[in-house]
Amino acid sequence: MKHLLWIAAGLILTAVAAAMILRQTKGDAHARDIATAVLITLASAELSMIPMMLVRRSGPIAHFQAAFGGTVLHLFLTFALGATAYALHLVPDRQIFLFLLLGFYWISLVFVVLAMIRLFRRSVSEHPSTAGDTAAKSS
Repeated sequence: MKHLLWIAAGLILTAVAAAMILRQTKGDAHARDIATAVLITLASAELSMIPMMLVRRSGPIAHFQAAFGGTVLHLFLTFALGATAYALHLVPDRQIFLFLLLGFYWISLVFVVLAMIRLFRRSVSEHPSTAGDTAAKSS
């Protein structure tokens, strides 16, 4: 899926911007902190797209549920992997790491949700009768 490449590219560009900002403000780019935070959010963002891949031939309702499950999975994976890195002292400056992880989580969430919206809209256009039948039945 090309969405996975866009998510990775967006996070890498954000990491480069964060490194430049940190170098200007702190005098150090905190490369290890940034790399760890990016790897955690990238892994959780990519894994959060698995539910969408599993329902790619289904209707809009299944896509909606998979998107919701994917965003929850993204949150929990980022939290669990970030807490593990924090507890194991994998990063030298733990305070900056937490701020970076929080920032990269929100940026990656934007990219994940945009990818999920595109996939959901595609499923609606491929299964128009399913969406209309469901709306008519609930009325």
